[in-house]
Amino acid sequence: MSVDPLQESARHTPRDDRSLALIAGSGSLPVEAATALSRAAESGPSSLRSPRSLVALGFPGITSPDLEAAVSSMHWLELGQLSALVSALRESKVDRVLLLGKISKSLLLSGEVGFSPDDEARSLLARHRDRSDDGLLALIAHWLEEQGFELLDQGVALSSMLASEGPMTRREPSEQASADLASGWRVVEALGDCGAGQCVVMKEGAVLAVEAIEGTDETIRRAGRLGGPGATVIKALRAGQDRRLDLPAVGPDTIRVMIEAGATALAIEAGSALVLERERCLAEAEAAGISVWGFDAGRDR
Repeated sequence: MSVDPLQESARHTPRDDRSLALIAGSGSLPVEAATALSRAAESGPSSLRSPRSLVALGFPGITSPDLEAAVSSMHWLELGQLSALVSALRESKVDRVLLLGKISKSLLLSGEVGFSPDDEARSLLARHRDRSDDGLLALIAHWLEEQGFELLDQGVALSSMLASEGPMTRREPSEQASADLASGWRVVEALGDCGAGQCVVMKEGAVLAVEAIEGTDETIRRAGRLGGPGATVIKALRAGQDRRLDLPAVGPDTIRVMIEAGATALAIEAGSALVLERERCLAEAEAAGISVWGFDAGRDR
């Protein structure tokens, strides 16, 4: 049974301390999530309809400006200014946080403009040298908990956006696509041990591409260049991944890149992968003849 985070907050905290904060990276997920959460609050008990129920913290040049219209209040911060981030959360009387959207790891590793660590961030990074995806996210999560904030499970908060099990398009996966999922799932499981991404692209049992720092879209493009059309894209949780952090997500952009690369099947983990702009995403897949289905990670391997 899914739990609405705003209702949970209302049960355990006073009225003025009931706000939920989104710490928002790039992409459309933060905007869609804010819309879904606000809609859930508006349709729920009247006691939840607080003008301060949804707060967002974003980063110029990274977070979509559209998010501001979807929340009750918005704070814009420079990426890496952890002290300012905590001050904004406390000023908003927030004790629950949802992390959403991507922050490119290349910003941190390359020193690109846009990452301006304060003393707190520099001290934190100096103490923890693990720069894997899970390592960095766990570092931020632990630090936020030390500051007194609770991180919500993305899958619980955004349960309406999770992939369902079975075919999601009229075109069902071919026998070869199903076989590629069975082979590729073992690769996805191995990603959990090496701190890589959540996407693997397979064709006829061959691994064409595995996601690293470049992200899913570039992984699919690389697979198309290396293996040509007819590939299967697999997107799933890494083994042991914290569900509060960076659930796998697909959307219309994923489908457009698959069309560009000639990929013909998309397998996503049911109950764990988020589907952005679901109707549009599946309609574009239907039009392109791409099969999309949600698989049970415990069975379909």
